[in-house]
Parts: sequence; C-alpha cells; structure tokens
Amino acid sequence: MSSTREQHPDEVDDHPGTLGPSISTLPLRGPRGLGSVSEGRHTRNMRAYELMIIIDGSLDEPAAQKWVDTISKDVKAAGGTVHGRADWWGKRRLAYPIKKKEDGYYIVFNLVAPGGALDELERSFRIADDVLRHKLLRLPEAEAARRGLVAA
Repeated sequence: MSSTREQHPDEVDDHPGTLGPSISTLPLRGPRGLGSVSEGRHTRNMRAYELMIIIDGSLDEPAAQKWVDTISKDVKAAGGTVHGRADWWGKRRLAYPIKKKEDGYYIVFNLVAPGGALDELERSFRIADDVLRHKLLRLPEAEAARRGLVAA
C-alpha cells in the first residue's frame, strides 16, 4: 500500500519522494523559537519574591541566625540574590503551637531569582526539622518596583 497523495495545482513539491519536510527544516515555534533564552528548566526572567520563615524557638539565637547565612547562600546558588539584609524579627510567641512548639524566630527576606529556581530551596525547608513554617510569595510588579527589587 502506497502513501501517496494528490498534489494541489497551486502546491509546489519541495521534497519529492518524501512525505513532506523533515523536522529540522520546520521553523521553531513556542517560547524557544520566539527568542527567550532558556537555561535548563529556568528562564532568565528574574522575579521578585518575599520569603518569610519561622525557625524553631528552642534553638539558641546564634544557631537560628546561622539560617540567615544558609538561606542567603542557597539563594545565590540557585541563581538569585537577597536584596538588602534579612529582616530579623527575633523570637516571638506563635499564635498556636506548630509541631508542638510555642515560640519561633521570624526572618523575612526580599529576593530576586529566576522563575522556578527556588523550588529546591522550598523542598529543603519542608524537610528541615528546624523550620516550622515558610511562605514564599511572588511579589506583584508594582510592589517589587516600590521596594526597589526590579526596575520600574
């Protein structure tokens, strides 16, 4: 059984003897064909985030403050930056017990990172015993500009 088809009078057969153009001759479509550069699964679009994290209050304060350096290094390793200094709120009473803990150290970070680059960092927070809670929020463009994280 042959897979030939009739050619329309206005069609020009650019690939005689084949069923059509090869895939390598087709124009690229989608995000990569439109010019946005991709690095692995992350694009170069930098996004502004706010990260709030609550560290176990049963730790002594120097051990809890080491988390600031650890998080800063992990953000940098993921291709992002910490904007300014981390906002250390100190030890506070929790509104309700979390993991049977009554107190926690609150830290707030302003971050700029490629979209999706902080997924592994969030995963490590879920696994870490010292982290009671964390919340990573993508800031709206207007708020990010107001904070000076991105150009207006």
